[in-house]
Amino acid sequence: MKFSKYKILSVTAAFLLGGALLSSCKKDFFEVADPNGFEVEGSFEDVGAVGLFLNRTYALVMPGWPTLGGIHNTSDELNNASTAWLYGQLTENSVTDIGTSGTSLTANRYADIRRCNQAIDGLNASTRLTEDVKRPLKGQFFFLRAYTYFKLVRLYGGVPLIFHPQTPDQELQVPRSKTSECIAAIASDLDSATAYLPKAWAGNADIGRVTRAAASAVKAKTLLYWASPQFNPSNIASRWTAAYEANKVAYDMCVADGYVLLSSYANIFLTEDHKEILLVRKYQASKDQGQNVENVTRPASESTAGGGSNQPTWNLVQAYPMANGLAPTDAGSNYDPVHFWLNRDPRFAASISYNGDVWPLSGKAGRKQWSYIGITDEGSINTGFYLKRFINPSLTPAQAVYNSNTGGGNGMDWIELRLAEVILNLAECANETGNLAEAKSMVRLIRVRAGIVAGAFDYGLAPATNQAAMRSLILRERQVEFALEGARNFDLRRTRNLGLITARESYRVPTKPPYYPGTTRTGALPTDIFLERTDAFGIKLRDTIAINTPANYDRVFGPGVIASLEGANNIILPDRYYVYPLPTLFTQTPAIAQTNGWAGGTFDPYQ
Repeated sequence: MKFSKYKILSVTAAFLLGGALLSSCKKDFFEVADPNGFEVEGSFEDVGAVGLFLNRTYALVMPGWPTLGGIHNTSDELNNASTAWLYGQLTENSVTDIGTSGTSLTANRYADIRRCNQAIDGLNASTRLTEDVKRPLKGQFFFLRAYTYFKLVRLYGGVPLIFHPQTPDQELQVPRSKTSECIAAIASDLDSATAYLPKAWAGNADIGRVTRAAASAVKAKTLLYWASPQFNPSNIASRWTAAYEANKVAYDMCVADGYVLLSSYANIFLTEDHKEILLVRKYQASKDQGQNVENVTRPASESTAGGGSNQPTWNLVQAYPMANGLAPTDAGSNYDPVHFWLNRDPRFAASISYNGDVWPLSGKAGRKQWSYIGITDEGSINTGFYLKRFINPSLTPAQAVYNSNTGGGNGMDWIELRLAEVILNLAECANETGNLAEAKSMVRLIRVRAGIVAGAFDYGLAPATNQAAMRSLILRERQVEFALEGARNFDLRRTRNLGLITARESYRVPTKPPYYPGTTRTGALPTDIFLERTDAFGIKLRDTIAINTPANYDRVFGPGVIASLEGANNIILPDRYYVYPLPTLFTQTPAIAQTNGWAGGTFDPYQ
């Protein structure tokens, strides 16, 4: 079955990162007028029309680049944050992913579900299309419906389940289903998707479409959530058994279907369409099809009218293991708290730019990035670090800017799910079902790809001698492997570990007299040495410092100054954050109960 003339289209970053929030009437919340839907009987008899309808459904359902620092991407990783989330100030109307409007197609996830329901029923009723044509189409709609429900359930627990399109004039009063019923429905849809979808699609025009392995991996992830402490606080063992079995099936299917870890961790987002990717949203550096993540993330000195956002914290820097896989706090790690960048896990160098780091932005070979206190050619450096992930160093500042009218930017795709996550999901399930050896074998795959050395500590796995120690190691491994990929917040909620989030910290490095930032200072002495003065060849003094030789570094810079980014605020993450409330737009409907722990809540999300 070929879909080449119905290629999945990218959409603007503005659409992906948030639509207009419109008012609505509660009675028709589930019934959104869909201008892209089928209103004429027989439309599902035409494969071209179905293909276009499917493409639009992908555009609505598949996640794009997240807003780093939004509610679901706030943690201890970076300076951008939802302070309302961090300081315990969320209200019943704070988490609005499920919908904010009964009239807006892009602000109502039940509009997405309705499209899938309409397509599945329409294809089932179709008499002109053959089963060979219908199966891959239905498989994609089953997946998209399941994925929409999965994204809702991991936030809210049980939600109203609707499996058939409703007539526009019908007033729906659909109560929330139990979380267990939602999990079962999602798993069933994904079983259907796995059965109907191919191992791979035929050509480049179909890149971005889901495969059977992707469907199997999402089912496995769904059962992992159901087994995890977020929804399984009493640790029911049978859930972990089911999750393990599903994750083993998913991993084996991925391997059988040709999915592999990309050899270079640093290139996971730079290289397009590689075989580690299971779910992806395509972008391009062209009009209406790009995103501006790179421009806002680059250092100010290498960006245009922006830069300096998404700065990693000292908390994240400390999370990276050493080159031998041991945590910095482990005996034998050889961690140097002053020259902290030395002998670290190679993923550190691929992700974090620190003071004096070689980072050839704008194609400048040997260029060094500086972030010492008082630097004059950078903007506000809140944490002392910059993010190297999601950046194409070959682009100039002008090329890195995206404009929806003219294009530009790096055109980098958003990878929603990759094989590394399938591997770590299986590792976690193996550990929770008592198979420590298998858990280690899975994490070992990730660490070998990362470039960690085996050494005397089995890639740093040797200290994990029991289930609890391995549980902590896997959580840290996820933090590093998926750094700034939007996983940390979800992982801490899923494992009921929000208590691990402490005040976000910066690490700023001062200069030591006679070395000073800038090119001059008030009351300068003849013996002063200014780091930003250039010599006869145009080279700044700072760029001649060999920072990997500790004595050279220590001659110019003092120990880093650690400071909280929270000011006078305290981190407050109440237990009720593990299951969010439905917006009051929903709970105004008498049939729909609010979540326990929130105002007027009577719905138990743990059933």
